[in-house]
Amino acid sequence: MSQQSDKAVATLKSVLSEGNVEQMRGAAQTLLGQYERQSRQLGRLVKLADATTERLMATNETLTTLTGNLSRFIPKTVVDRLMNPDDQQITRKDRREITVFFSDIVGFTSMTEQLEPEQLSTLLVDYFSEMNQLCERWGGTLDQFIGDAIVIFFGAPETKGAETDAQNAVGMALEMQERLHALRVKWSDMGLSIPLHVRVGIATGYATVGNFGSDRRMHYTAIGNAVNEAARIQSLCTPDRVYVGADTYLRVRDSYSARLREITTLKGQKTPTKLYEINPSQRQRTPDLIVGSGDGFRIFVDTDIIEDRQAALTLLKKAVAQLESSEEPSKNDTQISQTL
Repeated sequence: MSQQSDKAVATLKSVLSEGNVEQMRGAAQTLLGQYERQSRQLGRLVKLADATTERLMATNETLTTLTGNLSRFIPKTVVDRLMNPDDQQITRKDRREITVFFSDIVGFTSMTEQLEPEQLSTLLVDYFSEMNQLCERWGGTLDQFIGDAIVIFFGAPETKGAETDAQNAVGMALEMQERLHALRVKWSDMGLSIPLHVRVGIATGYATVGNFGSDRRMHYTAIGNAVNEAARIQSLCTPDRVYVGADTYLRVRDSYSARLREITTLKGQKTPTKLYEINPSQRQRTPDLIVGSGDGFRIFVDTDIIEDRQAALTLLKKAVAQLESSEEPSKNDTQISQTL
């Protein structure tokens, strides 16, 4: 309450004790005038606060949209660090140990000649979207898409330790191959009969990581022998498999079984390198994905995206009932076999 209002209240109390009606009326009118002025001021403040709140909400929505759009062009791990004003490490270039994942589609050039542009676009959008989701789930940093190739590294801008970074890279690679199996079933149902198979190479080593580019356009990436080695290993990999270099194998051998495939001198290197194939049976299947196919059946169940679960459950129960009933030979079949 203002000083004028306090003065009016004091005057009103004084005249009330004296009992002077005219003075009481005058003091009451003064106090009423102060109240009306303060009410108008309060109303203006409320309107200003509402307008400020609306502007803040609009700004937050803009920032949310901007962050979402930014994460489509910049790795999520980098966006999270950029949103932290106290974190200045993202602006520096660091020399650190990372594990690099490099994948490439087998026979992509021939696929572009056999598929229509619209079909190829649908296939690549599905493929890159699924792989990017797995990259985020395993904590990798998506470096870039190079045509049909994918480059991802672990250990920057954040690291969980050299061994964990390497294990996450291998776990992601195995799950990617598993997810591709499901995607091939999906694409087959869409009429895209050309199968998509991928080679994967993983290498661990030191690299310079940071923002490279011009003063107006930067790219957060890794430069070093580990990146080149991952690309070379990928080129020697068997389709649908995951090959790792010796340094990566040393960091994952307690978590994944692998067998030595070959000892070779990679392009650009002088010393031979051991290449190991990770046991594909150790693919870490997610509980929300069930995939399988064979003569007379094809199963693809992704419980994470199913909308009508009851319909799916009814259909699966019906299939199970039919399979179980078909296991028992009919009476005619039994009689014929006994006669023979």
